[in-house]
Amino acid sequence: MSEEDRSRLYAWFREQLDERSAEYMMSCLAPAPLSDLVTKEFLTGELSRFATKEDLVAVDEKVAALGTSVAGLDEKVNALVAQRAEDRATSSVRHYWLAGIGLTAVVSIWLDAAGVIG
Repeated sequence: MSEEDRSRLYAWFREQLDERSAEYMMSCLAPAPLSDLVTKEFLTGELSRFATKEDLVAVDEKVAALGTSVAGLDEKVNALVAQRAEDRATSSVRHYWLAGIGLTAVVSIWLDAAGVIG
């Protein structure tokens, strides 16, 4: 029923009955075409696509578990960063030792070739 038809019907009810009865009669009529109204089955089907409270609790538990896992990963990353810094320091010391040994060998060979030592 269109809005225009509803208005005309309401006006007719008011002429035939009193205003209160006309309002009651209009409230008994569907405000829109019946094909446009939602059924319980349709609404239940649509709502079932959304998460339930249990689903949300399960997701919260998984997020909390991931948070714990991430905290453990932070500790491992910090340990790896510290190990990397220690490895760099050791590598730097080795580099200087090898450079010193190489320089000593080159200088000895050069001095030997020049006849300074021998």
